[in-house]
Amino acid sequence: MYSTTMLIAHMKQKGIKFNIASEDDARLMLEQKNYYFKLTSYRKNFPKIDDQYQNLDFAYLTDLASIDMQLREYLLNLSLDIEHGIKVKLMSLISNDPSEDGYSIVQDFKAANEQSYQKTISYLKKNRYLHDLYEKHHAEPSIWVFFEVMTLGTLSMFVDFYVKRSPVKAVKRIHKFLKFTKNIRNACAHNNPLLVNLFSEREFLRQPSAPVKSASNTIGISSQYLNDLKVNDLVSLFYLHQTLQSPALGKHRVHQGKRLINRFHRHSDWYADNVNITTFIKILTVLVDYIDCN
Repeated sequence: MYSTTMLIAHMKQKGIKFNIASEDDARLMLEQKNYYFKLTSYRKNFPKIDDQYQNLDFAYLTDLASIDMQLREYLLNLSLDIEHGIKVKLMSLISNDPSEDGYSIVQDFKAANEQSYQKTISYLKKNRYLHDLYEKHHAEPSIWVFFEVMTLGTLSMFVDFYVKRSPVKAVKRIHKFLKFTKNIRNACAHNNPLLVNLFSEREFLRQPSAPVKSASNTIGISSQYLNDLKVNDLVSLFYLHQTLQSPALGKHRVHQGKRLINRFHRHSDWYADNVNITTFIKILTVLVDYIDCN
């Protein structure tokens, strides 16, 4: 284990400069604001020659870490919007289906997905804020109670279940994109860095699905970028959000997205020669514009 002083010395040995951000700035950052392993993960965006990073100042790492944090917050909000929108859509379909009573569908899901059902009931039991729901409904929960506590993973399984039960076109569309959207949501929820390994062989998707290719074409992003796992999942996320969002929500998320894009450009001169970073920003800009309902 290296001390802070040793970590700084190690970075200098690897070619990381301390011209914009001083060594004192770096020490403050590493001891009070972020930690080395996460902060230096962004170094992968920069080329190395003879084991020396090229055109990389410590300030670039802290800037990308700040942008990435804001990106994760933004994408998590979009994911939560989608989760809510799916529940609203399904609840509307189930409520207006004369063959449904709101209870048997939960038992049918239980029969098909016993483990996920039990996990949901267990979560309801352990949730200190929903104990009254557990006491009243755990023996035979209704679909509206079940929706209130299910995780996104269980919701995804429920969508798969519902598509087989009632092959509604709108739910089929959700089904095609939700599994990719879930990848983004999980990364954001667990604070995993996103601005790393951009367009690298480490995150290569050999064969994007036909629905995602079609969505990419609709949005205006070349399908050549879909071989990147993150781009594939982001296209799915924004396409599904635009499908489910209300005009007011879309306007709000566009405003937040453009503010994020502006944050990317605060030090755009630092990354002007970095093709991967500039390409990602261009793609994100197109995605944000796509959810603009105006």
